[in-house]
Amino acid sequence: MQQPEIRRDSAKGIPTSGTQPAAAGISPESRAKAAATAPPEPVEVLVDEVAEGPLGRARLLADELDHGLLNRAVRSPVVLQTLNNALMDVFRERRHRVAYELLFELNTRPFALIAARIMRMTGCRGDIGDILQETFLAIYRYPSKFCPEKPNAFRNWSYSIIRNTVYRHLNKDGKEGVPADSLAESLADPSMATPAQGAETAESDERCRKVYQLLLSLYTHAYLHELKPRDRVALELVEVRGMGYREAADLLSIRLENFKMIVCRARKKILQCMIRVLGTRTS
Repeated sequence: MQQPEIRRDSAKGIPTSGTQPAAAGISPESRAKAAATAPPEPVEVLVDEVAEGPLGRARLLADELDHGLLNRAVRSPVVLQTLNNALMDVFRERRHRVAYELLFELNTRPFALIAARIMRMTGCRGDIGDILQETFLAIYRYPSKFCPEKPNAFRNWSYSIIRNTVYRHLNKDGKEGVPADSLAESLADPSMATPAQGAETAESDERCRKVYQLLLSLYTHAYLHELKPRDRVALELVEVRGMGYREAADLLSIRLENFKMIVCRARKKILQCMIRVLGTRTS
């Protein structure tokens, strides 16, 4: 597949949007700090016109969804950051798989360049593949954190995630702590369940379902085999049909006090049967 055409600095092979500001009079420490805390200048990239390339698929997606921001972003000439903002907004709103795949395809190399630069400036020895994986995972898990209204929204937001991911790996190396304010922009979204929480909830739901099925089976067995026909009818009127005691007693031509005793006795028999089977005791 033909790759997007990117303008690059001829000396370093790094994407650039034009003339870089002069670094005269700036200490190496200041340059390192600035590189680790601010995103690079916006990079304008014209995406290829191949039908099966990213732009062609983005236009098909725009036709399919009729998404206003994406419709405007795929008009020629196409700017990468504008397209990124639109695709991320689509994923934030609709969790569309194709939008996320395009974000991954368009930004893997730019993210790797940014991560490598921050790692070099901070002395982080983490694996760049791990950092990219964690970055894209954060984008996938917390799309509600993205604010499309902000200027250069995806560029700034994704940069903060990459930077903070590098900081976490730097902290794992034991070189220095992670400033609390540096993590604020990429903290977990409390409205989104983590994979561990999702697995725990699913497992808990499955256990509850099995326990409920067991108790329901025991209740049915006791209802059919432990109760007299009149007791079953009385219990059905109250617990299944939802009748009041007086109405059910009148229907069966039984005094109200006797009917209450019949229902109470039927419930106790069912409970005792379940206790025998489960091997539990009442407190």
